[in-house]
Amino acid sequence: MNKEQFNQSVDNINVPIEKLMARENAAIIQAKKKRKGGRTTKRSILVACGLCISLLGSGFVSTGMAEALSNIPLIGPIYKDFRDIASDKIEQDQLMTTIDKQASKNGLTMTVKEAAYDGTRLIVTVVYTGEKGLSLEEEVVGFSYLTINGQEVTPAIGSTGQDDINSKTIIEHHQLTFSDYDEYGDNVEIAIHGEDLFGYEGKLEVAFPLEKIRGDVSEFYPEVKAKTADDLYTLTADKVTFSPLSTRIDLTVDYPAEMDENDTWPWFDFSVVDESGQVYDKLKLQTGMAAGKFGHHMILTLPPMDTIPKSLTLKPSETNRDGFKEEIKELQLIVPLTENK
Repeated sequence: MNKEQFNQSVDNINVPIEKLMARENAAIIQAKKKRKGGRTTKRSILVACGLCISLLGSGFVSTGMAEALSNIPLIGPIYKDFRDIASDKIEQDQLMTTIDKQASKNGLTMTVKEAAYDGTRLIVTVVYTGEKGLSLEEEVVGFSYLTINGQEVTPAIGSTGQDDINSKTIIEHHQLTFSDYDEYGDNVEIAIHGEDLFGYEGKLEVAFPLEKIRGDVSEFYPEVKAKTADDLYTLTADKVTFSPLSTRIDLTVDYPAEMDENDTWPWFDFSVVDESGQVYDKLKLQTGMAAGKFGHHMILTLPPMDTIPKSLTLKPSETNRDGFKEEIKELQLIVPLTENK
């Protein structure tokens, strides 16, 4: 079976997306709670937070993806293949900045192709080429990581997806949502670091300056809340930010102090519905936790919106023992978006 036939067969598979994402979220929650130790782990593929990255990295690439990558230097259409929530906006408004900087070592070349930054999210695309071939099945696993202004980043939401284009080319897509909006300012210095990648020994680094996308940003501070009848949980919508690369919702979750002490604090899944009935969930919604807040400061990231809705309804849920979501009706929250600051 060739790649094209494989891709067609994959399209016909009924993927149990809810169970798959429940499994992913379980791993994410465990990793998040272990942040209390303060240890940073580097891996060749970063932790996937809120994204179903397991569906990527299969080694099979669609014809459209291969055609897009063949037209270097611009590879904007790749974001659709990596399921980035801003892919339509990126393509429509040409939001990516062309970088085209590279570093080489012992036959491996790392090229940063494009990047975009809007104060709350950062997206970077990297292409690796190897003289003696590349494979995602590394015998000795190296690691790569990203720094901003010389410091490693602990994002609220972060993922890296990889896929091979041919026997000598691999594409890599980084996306980060930061713990706080605009915590890095208008201009940042980004660097992609790699060591012993894909069986090639040596360290690689590509650094480049990046300016925030110039676009409309709208901020709302609704400060509405909902609580359970037993006062166990309280959910507060603190802020909603509309920016070029996302719609961001900052939430405060209050829970009993003993849950913080014994590391059993809750992790809620969400779906979001606007006043027209448009539902944002699964791959249209990312959920994360601000660094160091242990579940108290949650962040929801939706696709960017050209038109600001009058309200958003948040529907939190918990995952039951069977791996399915159960809505928590008491914490359902209508967030008005009528007055911004």
